[in-house]
Amino acid sequence: MIHIVIPAYNEGKNLPALLQDIAKALAKEPYAAAIVNDGSKDNTVEVARGLAKQYPVTVLDHHVNRGVAEAFRTGIAHTSAKAAPNDVIVIMEGDGTSSPVVLPEMARRVRAGADIVIASRYEAGGKYQKFPLKRLILSKGANIVFQLLFPVKGVKDYSIFYRAYRAGILQEALAHYGDKFITVQTFFANIEILLNLRSFMRKVEEVPFVYDYGKKRGKSGMKIWKNL
Repeated sequence: MIHIVIPAYNEGKNLPALLQDIAKALAKEPYAAAIVNDGSKDNTVEVARGLAKQYPVTVLDHHVNRGVAEAFRTGIAHTSAKAAPNDVIVIMEGDGTSSPVVLPEMARRVRAGADIVIASRYEAGGKYQKFPLKRLILSKGANIVFQLLFPVKGVKDYSIFYRAYRAGILQEALAHYGDKFITVQTFFANIEILLNLRSFMRKVEEVPFVYDYGKKRGKSGMKIWKNL
């Protein structure tokens, strides 16, 4: 079983195409998606509830915006509670930039023995495409810094949201850390998740991924200087 966590803030325009593409990519796979509406100001929650009538979707609603870290916390807690240890848990962005085309390969690698599989812009064949300069500088800078300070075997892309996890390592980490599994209240909570899993993982792999920022509709919720 594949469990997909989709944090969503003002993604009403993006979710229908994303869910359609997920269903197409996983046509032969049982899956369930949890859309975490993080206090969106547009029609995200209404769109998500409409999609739940067409696809295996659960809507988890934060009535007010709590930030991406809390969306991760809610989505991971929900899927980890439902999943079997050898199931696959995937976190994807809700803006359409996490292409579901690579989902089957990511899930296959987890089932073949990887604890985490990262959709990587730094693996051969992966790249940034149409990225705003400030975001590009932040992303590349963060990856250089974390590779130097916190090297993890098999990891080149530290900052990307798009990862597949063996459910068991998330369950072990949650049992160990409790509420302290995620403490950072910015987009860098995603890096904290990876670093806090080091004690529980044996093997990390990456698949090449083209991050096409041009697929995004609407403004980014990331505050560049706050994250820096």
